Order: sequence, then C-alpha cells, then structure tokens
Amino acid sequence: MADPNRFADLPRVRGQLIEVRPGRRLSVAVQPGSHEPDTVVFLGHGSGGNKDQWRELWPSLREQGYTLVAWDLLGHGDSDKPHDTSAYAWEALVADQVALLQRHAGRRNLLVGHSYGSGLAMSTLLELPRQLPHVRIDGALLLGSLLQRPAGRGGLLGLPTWLLKLLRPILAKDFRARAWHPLADPALIEYEEGLAQRNRLDVFKALMNSASWPEPEALAGLDLPVQVVSGDSDGLTPASGGEALARQLPRAQFQVLAQCGHQLMLERPAQVLEAFERLLMEVKRDDKRVIS
Repeated sequence: MADPNRFADLPRVRGQLIEVRPGRRLSVAVQPGSHEPDTVVFLGHGSGGNKDQWRELWPSLREQGYTLVAWDLLGHGDSDKPHDTSAYAWEALVADQVALLQRHAGRRNLLVGHSYGSGLAMSTLLELPRQLPHVRIDGALLLGSLLQRPAGRGGLLGLPTWLLKLLRPILAKDFRARAWHPLADPALIEYEEGLAQRNRLDVFKALMNSASWPEPEALAGLDLPVQVVSGDSDGLTPASGGEALARQLPRAQFQVLAQCGHQLMLERPAQVLEAFERLLMEVKRDDKRVIS
C-alpha cells in the first residue's frame, strides 16, 4: 500500500507571508545565493499547486549557489485566500509576479513556470518592459505549457461551486488519470492529492475562468532563450501544445520527457534540472556575446 507519510519529513520549501502589493499577502520563500547570488531563479507553480512542488529542484539549485525565490499564488498554499473572485483576475496575478521581480531581481534573472504558472510567466515577460524597464529576464524554463490557453470557461466550471464540491471525488479521479503517468509513485500521488485538499474549488474556478493566455503573435517578440519541456503522457497540457508554443517563440528549444505526466518537476526532477542547466548555458553564452 502506498505510504504518503514518507514524504512528510522531506525538506520543504517554506516561506514567509509578505504583502507584495497593497492588500495582497503571499507566502514567499527566499534562499539567498552563495557564490552566484546575482543569478536569481524565480519559480512559479501552477493552478492548484504550491511552492513546495519545487522541493526536488530546490536543494540542487541552492547548492549551485543561486538565489531562489518561490511563492504560493494567491489562494494557494500558505498565501491569503480571499473569497472575492476579482482577486484572481489574470492581470492581478501578473502584477503580483511583477512586484516579486521588482523586489528580488538580480543582475541575471531566470523565470521558471509550470502549467498555469507558465502562462503567467509569459504574460509577465510581456508586461515587464512597460512596468519595470530596468529589470531584465535572461531566460525562461516553461514546464507543461501550451501555446493557447487551457480549457476553462464553460463545461464543469460553469456549475455552481456547491455542486462542484459534491463532484470533487470524481473530479479528483479524473485529474489523477490525466495529470500523472501510470508509473508515477502512488505514494507521491497520494501525498500531493492530500495537499490539494487545502485548495478551494471556488479559487480554482476563478483562476480558470479568468485565464488570459498571451496572444501567440505577441510571443513572437520574446527574444530570449527559452526551454519548453513537456511530458509524453500529460493529459492536461499535451506535448503537442508545448511544441506549438516552442515554434512560436523565436529562441525556444523543445523537449519531451518519456514516461512523464503533467507534474514534471516531481516525476522527472533530474531531467528538469538538466533542462535548466541547458538554459543557463545559453544565457551565459549571451552574456559573453554582449561583453565581447
């Protein structure tokens, strides 16, 4: 029988509750860098997730000496969870991320986004020149991402929240089948599903209904190194969508991870770290070209 309790004592990505913008308090984890403190890695999770989903990557990135910043989206993890659905507007979530970049950006900045968080990352990249022209993002790693916004409006999400609560066991079973590879560790799945019970369905509904993925034409102007990585068995954001996204981005490389579902950083952390290292190598090559 799967034992999710064996994950309870693992190192956690813990943060502090801070007001990133007036009236918006997020739980933010900051690990100051050692020998490369001016390289800052921003880690944004997806809808229904939390910053602790970066726990498999966190120790390795910390040991390499980078400054690390991860946060719980509003309504997730240890962040505030307002009931006003307007608090979860796409523009508001992007503004939260811009505020975090303003607070923690260094000389070199890398943006990592998973699923819904990858869409927020792309919108943030497009918004930065207008709001923070002095802050530069040097590269991005997009996990489980798509060119077009994920399905959200209508369908089951058109149902009232009270009915969604009744249907939650069915929804959770469907999510498990679509999000995880069949060979994924059952204990890991149970552990993550236990954490997901903290997430309110009205928050998830608000997030999906407000999702405003960047227009494909706008993405063609993002001239920076990007690694797009998909799982071959991802039933939520299929690899075909990640490949279409990579084709739209001028400097993107695309990779599919074998025997991997939607939770790439938990199912295949070593390969995700390899993708990060490829991104960093390309960013450093850009640095040398600028200096020369």
